[in-house]
Amino acid sequence: MPSSTYLACLIAWFALLGLMAWWLIHVRRSRRRAGLPPRWVDPALGWWCVLVLLTLPECWFAYVYDDTDSYGQTNVSRKWFERHVRANQAGYRDDRDWPTAREAGVVYVGFAGDSFTFGHGIRRTADRFSDLVARRLHTELAGRVRVMNLALPGVEIRALSEKLVPELIQSGLPLDVLVYVFVPNDIEYLDERTAEFYQQQQAQVPKFFLWRDTYFYNWLYLRVTGLLGGRRGDYYGYLAEAYRGPPWERFQSKLRELHRLCQQQAIELRVVTFPFLTRWGADDPFAGAYAQLAAHCREEGIACLDLRPVLEPHAAEGLVVSPFDAHPNETAHRLAAAEISRDLAVALTCRMSGNGPCEPRDEPSHEH
Repeated sequence: MPSSTYLACLIAWFALLGLMAWWLIHVRRSRRRAGLPPRWVDPALGWWCVLVLLTLPECWFAYVYDDTDSYGQTNVSRKWFERHVRANQAGYRDDRDWPTAREAGVVYVGFAGDSFTFGHGIRRTADRFSDLVARRLHTELAGRVRVMNLALPGVEIRALSEKLVPELIQSGLPLDVLVYVFVPNDIEYLDERTAEFYQQQQAQVPKFFLWRDTYFYNWLYLRVTGLLGGRRGDYYGYLAEAYRGPPWERFQSKLRELHRLCQQQAIELRVVTFPFLTRWGADDPFAGAYAQLAAHCREEGIACLDLRPVLEPHAAEGLVVSPFDAHPNETAHRLAAAEISRDLAVALTCRMSGNGPCEPRDEPSHEH
């Protein structure tokens, strides 16, 4: 919710509007009783009405509108995070605290990734694919699976291999299967152009209080500057190019590091490819990246599940949070959960039977 300082300023603004209205009406009546024309009073009342109309959308965005944007830049998006995101004791978005000791006969599965896995734009954690997978596997495997969401916004392969996973292992968290949810922008911090991109984005942060400290006008300002700056096109363009140069080599190296780390700890690493949801088929600039990742996983012996065949047939239904937020919505999470559950159920059943990891069927299921 908006801060107490914001509320105090809004109350003061309404008090000022009320005082202005009272004074203008008093002046208008006094002039009428004196037989004088209104002159400037009527135009002033007109401008007062304009100020009231300009205040209404601000109130709506501050206290009613509840949505996110792709980059989490707007004050409305920050308000959404304050309202809907609750962390467990470990500092992750999970309704339950994680286990500190192993339970006999239970397989511990962790989903690691960025804001797609975190549930950016998903109000209820129960609607995230990781939580949907947890419920399905709990039913199908008679409660012998414990699923944890290890995602944080902005986390990518470098942070996973160098910091996040080593720290989780060191903390003693029980973990048997680590599912790395790959999103195409996981390569961004391995490309030198990322720093420049975010510097340009930081330069768009408003400094004038009306654009900086409000909700509607902050939202409007960032929408307009984003459109004028062509931000999204540049971002997707250089990311796609990164998969054809040195950043891709660095990405493969970090994924190998993560795989080796998991092997040393007897953790099975699996990869799920969660595509960007705004372009498909021949228009998808990341089609080559998905193929490269699948080939790399085959070489490394890492099970890799591509969600594109499951999600693309439903593209017309709308799979993103909003026109201003390209993260997956509840429908996309539900579709992803059904396919990931199917894939994991096969692998975990084999694991529990003592046969080791089993390969899932080649073709994705369409029973969603």
